[in-house]
Amino acid sequence: MYSVINDRSIFYIARISDKANRLLIRELKKHGLQGLAPSHGDIMVALFKKQKVPMKELARIIDRDKSTVTGLVDKLVRLGYLEKQADPADQRVQIVSLTEKGGRLIPDFITISITLQERFGRGLDDEEKETLVRLLKKVNDAW
Repeated sequence: MYSVINDRSIFYIARISDKANRLLIRELKKHGLQGLAPSHGDIMVALFKKQKVPMKELARIIDRDKSTVTGLVDKLVRLGYLEKQADPADQRVQIVSLTEKGGRLIPDFITISITLQERFGRGLDDEEKETLVRLLKKVNDAW
C-alpha cells in the first residue's frame, strides 16, 4: 500500500539532482570551462541545435522564465560564447546566437553529457532506463 510518509521519491530526485550538478561542475572545470555553470547547459545545447533563437523562444525551449534566461544569456555574452542582436524585422525582439567561441564548446559538451548519462544510467539495463525516463517525464508533465 502506498504511503506518503514512506515515499522518498522527492528525496531521491533531489539527491540525484545535487549529485548531477556536482558532477557537471567538476567536468566543466576539468575541461577548462571557467565561468560556465550547469544552469548554462540548456541554453548552450538549445543553441547547438538551432544557431539563432529569439530570446522568448529560448525561454520556452528550456522551460524557464524570460528574466532568468536573460541573466544567464547576458553572462554567456560577457564570456564570449553568445551574442545578442535586435531582430531586423522587429527591433523589440532579441536574437541570441552562438559565437565562434561558443561553437567550439560542442565537443566538450558532448563528452560531459556522455559522462553524465553513463553515471545516471549506471546499474540500469536499457528497459529500466526507458521506464525511468518515461515515468520521470510523466511526473514532470503533471506539474
